[in-house]
Amino acid sequence: MTSLIEPKNIKSVILIVIIGCLGVNAICKPGWIERGSSCYKFTDNQMIWKNANTYCQGLGGMLLVIESEEENEFIAEEMRNSGMPRAWLGCNDARKEGTWVCYPEGVNGMQYTNWKKGQPNNYNNQDCAAINVKNERNGTWGDRSCNNWNDINTICETSSRVSAMSCYILGPDGRIQP
Repeated sequence: MTSLIEPKNIKSVILIVIIGCLGVNAICKPGWIERGSSCYKFTDNQMIWKNANTYCQGLGGMLLVIESEEENEFIAEEMRNSGMPRAWLGCNDARKEGTWVCYPEGVNGMQYTNWKKGQPNNYNNQDCAAINVKNERNGTWGDRSCNNWNDINTICETSSRVSAMSCYILGPDGRIQP
């Protein structure tokens, strides 16, 4: 009986098995930027918050939710480099004034904030958050009217991680088995 795996190919099979057991990071889709465990899509699209949220979901992501000072600095720098003055954050207090929630489900509170002094102020019923790098705002946040679209861009975010793949072993007959 001939061997199913030739000796010269055994190193390749072992490498595939090791990679399969460890899992791999996904590569972000074209046009997305990978940083840490996230992929980001910076767009020129200026739309109201609800439409921006729907747009990001349509791309398989969500509106940007900043969870650390490091992430905030990264986003602000990318915005400055692309000439983007403001962008929506995936957080709002539309259900209960002063109770900010994030993510499409709207159930998780903010892990990190970088509100500009005096913000949020709910001026004219502002219920949606945005990051601002225009002038000296340097990545601080403000609340905005959710129906405003002027000068507010859309940044989408998704995870760059995939779950670990199943692990396989070589059986006594040389076949890969789960």
